[in-house]
Amino acid sequence: MRYVVLGVLALSVTAAPAHASDRHPWCLVLQDWGDGWACGFDTFAQCQVEARAGNMGYCAANPNFRAPAPNPPRQRRRSG
Repeated sequence: MRYVVLGVLALSVTAAPAHASDRHPWCLVLQDWGDGWACGFDTFAQCQVEARAGNMGYCAANPNFRAPAPNPPRQRRRSG
């Protein structure tokens, strides 16, 4: 399982650098691989699980994350 996680992280670092990912708010900064950023985590806790698994990096907020725009307020229809 550990090698699967490492393989996925390696692909995510090479295929999607931090500046290309703006969909997830948390990144795992991989110190063993030239400070590559794997930005694929929705929560800090999810990132921490991966950081602890191999003790190879740390979690940081994604500087390129764009939060979804809030839904516009719904207008009520007048009955009449």
